[in-house]
Amino acid sequence: MKKLRNKKGFTLTEMLISVLLLGFVSIMVTVMTSAILSSTTTMREVAQAEILGSEALDNLQGQLRVARSVTINSDNVTFDINSANKGYVFSVNDEGKIVMEHEKDGEMKSELLFAGASYGNLRVTGLQFTGDKDKKTIMITVEISFGDKTLWSGSVTVKPLNGITL
Repeated sequence: MKKLRNKKGFTLTEMLISVLLLGFVSIMVTVMTSAILSSTTTMREVAQAEILGSEALDNLQGQLRVARSVTINSDNVTFDINSANKGYVFSVNDEGKIVMEHEKDGEMKSELLFAGASYGNLRVTGLQFTGDKDKKTIMITVEISFGDKTLWSGSVTVKPLNGITL
């Protein structure tokens, strides 16, 4: 009787090694894809924070540059837009958005500084005004965060056309 030796096909060991290698490659692809997606999300949040921060600084700078009068104390900056609109104060509300507050008809009114801006999940976590009496300038610093992670911080110096009071 003749022994049959079929040389076609794979042994059980070869099949197990192939399945293990395929599984290992699949896991590596999944991990790499996850890391790439996470990195893309972080880059998008940083880009949004940069845009939001730049818009905030531009808007604050524009408001203070043309203000009729600007007063800086330890807590905030107060400015008058014109003789009818006085006592405006910049602040950050509970939602992490920059607002201009002022008293009108005996009650405090609050309006978003730039309502069209897309904050998404970003929050303004820092807003600071520092005056330089000698140079008659104000340094504005804004900090934008996502959760407890600061994504962007920037500052700009402005010289109000009508001077400042410290």
